[in-house]
Amino acid sequence: MKNKNIALLATFTLGLMVTPLTYASTNTNFSIEKTVQDGKSVSFKVKVTYLGKPVEGASVSVMKDGKSLAQSTSDKNGNVSLKVDGYSGGATTLQITKDGYKTQSLTGFILKEGSDYKFAMVRGTGVITTAVASDIDKITDKSEEELKKQAEKEEKARKEAEKANEAAKSSQENAAEYAEKTKAEQEKLKEAEAAAAAKRATSKQTAEEAAEMEKKLGNTVVDEKTREQQAAERDQRINELEKQRAAEEAAVATLAAKKVAEKAARSAEDDAKDKAKAQKEVAKEKANAEKERAKEAKVAAAEEKDKAKAEKAAAKEAKSARKEAEQEAKVAGKAAKAEEKYTKSLAKLVRSQENIQGKRAKLDKSQEKLDKKIKKGKIDVEDARKEQEKITASHKALDKDLREIGEDLDELKKKYKK
Repeated sequence: MKNKNIALLATFTLGLMVTPLTYASTNTNFSIEKTVQDGKSVSFKVKVTYLGKPVEGASVSVMKDGKSLAQSTSDKNGNVSLKVDGYSGGATTLQITKDGYKTQSLTGFILKEGSDYKFAMVRGTGVITTAVASDIDKITDKSEEELKKQAEKEEKARKEAEKANEAAKSSQENAAEYAEKTKAEQEKLKEAEAAAAAKRATSKQTAEEAAEMEKKLGNTVVDEKTREQQAAERDQRINELEKQRAAEEAAVATLAAKKVAEKAARSAEDDAKDKAKAQKEVAKEKANAEKERAKEAKVAAAEEKDKAKAEKAAAKEAKSARKEAEQEAKVAGKAAKAEEKYTKSLAKLVRSQENIQGKRAKLDKSQEKLDKKIKKGKIDVEDARKEQEKITASHKALDKDLREIGEDLDELKKKYKK
């Protein structure tokens, strides 16, 4: 029987099961003719591969009754030549081992002079044992270790949490102290407004790039309702800015008024002292003057207390305005990131579209060549029909790809609310 090219292939099926397959290249009846070569030498070759590529350094050995009859290592082409001296017939075991791969073991192996064998390795650990019975088609895979299924782990998205601002420490009811706080909050407000403006500028630039790509794809749609909504949002931001500026100016004015009042109070005290000195001889008038001054002092103290409360309220309002500006900056930052993702997705679609256009240009050239051949009669009718059908099918495939690009664009617009 002619079965010199016997190959054992160990391959993965779609269900991740390993199925050793043995076949003969010149005979569909997979039976092995036992050779009777008592006391003679038998030479054969083995080729070891992995995914069609040769495996170097694989150890190939032939054993019988626990003893090694021959052993060698595959070369860079995956080839091994083995010679067994004094072979008297009977079943042996052919074994192939290499680190990182499952051990291949073929039991009931009958040696035949000049035979060639091919083995495809499987990554992993354990042993794939294939038993050769009287009929070679009865092969069972006795792998000692089953393939472990690996489940992909989804990465948990980290939720960003804003840390709450520390509560402001109780401050003394002092107008000057709260005026300083107002000034500090005003500085923070300016920084927050600047950050928000910068992020809005970045978002605007990215949005302009996205709009240009949409125009290139030929699907630009200007939504009047969206434009009106954006205009309303801008008006709201302007109104908020107006409130913030008003609060700022109010705080400054209050601080100036306080200073004027303090100066006036000092002047009034000086005048009162001068009058007191001038009216020393009149005890009654002096007493009345002192009483009146004390009353005025209480009123002034009450006014100062009220001013301090007003400054405290102004500082609180400025702080609130600053927080609003910081929140606006945060929102603007998120919008900028969304625009960036949207723009990258659009760029990918544009590249796909340009790739299709390139393929279409090649098809047009092929069509032009075919038309010339047909016109000159330099092509067989059936060949012309086949080439035309191939070109037409390719155009349809490209049309389908373009439709999918359009669908992807619609999905992107829907996702990013464009």
